[in-house]
Amino acid sequence: MSWRGWAAAATAAAVVAATVTLSVARWAESRYERAFAFRIAATTAAYVAAVTPSPPTRRGSPPLPGYYLPQLLTQARALRTLPGWTSEVEVYHGTAPLVDATAPPLSPDDLERFESEGGRWRDGAALVPLKDREGREVVGAVAVRPRPMPRGPLPGGIGFALPAALLAVGAAAAIAFRQRSLRRGGYAAAALLFGVAAYADVRAAAQRSTDRWLNDTRLLLQEAATRLPAPRSRVAMADLAALIRDAELVPGEPAESAPRRVRIDGKRRAVASVLIGPGRWVELRTVPEEAYTTGWSAVLLACAFLGPFAILALRWAERTPRRQRRETAIAWGFLAPAGLHLAIFSLGPLLFALYLAVHRWTGGRASIDPPAVRPLVGLANFAAALRDPLTWVSLRNTALYSLYVPISVAIALAVAVALSRYRRGWGVRVLRTAFLLPYVASVVAVALVWQRILQAGSLGLGRSDWLSNPNTALLALMLLSLWAHVGGQMVVFLAGLQRIPQAYLDAARIDGASGWQRFWRITFPLLRPVTLFVLVTGIVGAFQVFTYVYVLTRGGPFPQYSTDVLVHRIYQTAWGSQEFGAASALSLLFLLLLLVLTLAQLRLLGRQVEHA
Repeated sequence: MSWRGWAAAATAAAVVAATVTLSVARWAESRYERAFAFRIAATTAAYVAAVTPSPPTRRGSPPLPGYYLPQLLTQARALRTLPGWTSEVEVYHGTAPLVDATAPPLSPDDLERFESEGGRWRDGAALVPLKDREGREVVGAVAVRPRPMPRGPLPGGIGFALPAALLAVGAAAAIAFRQRSLRRGGYAAAALLFGVAAYADVRAAAQRSTDRWLNDTRLLLQEAATRLPAPRSRVAMADLAALIRDAELVPGEPAESAPRRVRIDGKRRAVASVLIGPGRWVELRTVPEEAYTTGWSAVLLACAFLGPFAILALRWAERTPRRQRRETAIAWGFLAPAGLHLAIFSLGPLLFALYLAVHRWTGGRASIDPPAVRPLVGLANFAAALRDPLTWVSLRNTALYSLYVPISVAIALAVAVALSRYRRGWGVRVLRTAFLLPYVASVVAVALVWQRILQAGSLGLGRSDWLSNPNTALLALMLLSLWAHVGGQMVVFLAGLQRIPQAYLDAARIDGASGWQRFWRITFPLLRPVTLFVLVTGIVGAFQVFTYVYVLTRGGPFPQYSTDVLVHRIYQTAWGSQEFGAASALSLLFLLLLLVLTLAQLRLLGRQVEHA
């Protein structure tokens, strides 16, 4: 490749890296724009429900569901005339639009989907359900389409990322075509500046999302203070507080209505002052979205540095002989399927779990936020998991349950040594098969069989005592695991025993060593690598127990969370409480715990293996 071709390729790599970074930054900005749209749509729906009366009825008749259509039409159209309002609003009565009669109507399926999804994004607008005054039935919808706003302080409303991208590409082209070395840091510094500029735009978008919500919510609160129905002489602050979510409304002092950032009890809050009557001020407070944008800095910097890494790869390709490049390409071609499988089914779920762990990702019918706009909460899920007492209860139960592993390892080793003395004969084969069958059998089938045994009182403690008694439920699981795993560990020890030369044992026997001395001085030291493998894998497997707990005791709260282990706690948090962000945070903490335990075992036992 000529130097001109290499320079063109390096410039193209810089352009691709800049495009990827700009795309990621734009996607992040659109997320915050959608978050604002869904949030203000929910506030608008609460406002419409509060200020619109029910249909008139005869005296003595019960109130009708829904809203008085002429008043609903008036309130919907009045929203577009609010001075300072930054969005376009459409209110649907049933499936029919009220503000813009030419707008496409909703379908009946849309109203039904609101029951399960809570909200959806359609044609650049956030759609949320409009329920009746009792909050039971969906009678319509509210759609909010944010109006375009400048994304940055530069001329034309552009942000810092685009000029920084042009600067980075220009630096890469200048270095490449002038045959300068990348080690001088010119392009790397430009890429760093580009990543910081892209993050600054994303942070500004998050701040803009919070400020727009504060501004529009302030207008709604002021309107609600004058439109809430009689017989109030003045609106109660509790009625206004019911219109907002994920925020708080407190008495305030006269101040500017523009959003501002203050520290309250050591925590940063976004605040706007609202005048709700003569001399009556309240303060609207919420957590600013930009407080949770730290993760985007790492993502955008990684994208920005794709360019320098790509140029380094091109430089390596230029300086490497063609044959070596060909061999490397062939090797990576063979590794690609396995690497793709690993990335999709191992690294992909791990990265997605990390993404969930730093977001407030909840499910359920009551949530109106679709998954695309779950707010970023940083390390809050990790802190909540560590504060939860059930987390420590499950950790204690898991640690106690894992104590069966050393016992099962000792039994498996003893059985393997006993069976290794008789390598032939149908009796030995039958014994080996009998020990191995529980290990290879279906886990659910084994659990169901033991459930019948334990509930039938076959162990002498009476009917259901083992599983319903919190003092013995965990012990029952340990006995079951001991019975099920000894066979698998025995097979591993048998394989290790077959690798020990018989000459060592024969020489020790000639020297007068007893059976115990031969085992302790020869067999066991040579089996230490196998023992380490069985012990580490057994403890890791014990910490991951779930099926036995789920089938036999369901973990908790019966009997008194005595068998609630870590994996079951993760499952209950995710699928029981629908707290997927908290469950992902707990699973990552569990992964860290397993890594620490495994490394500690390898470090403590590995020294003995080295000197075996």
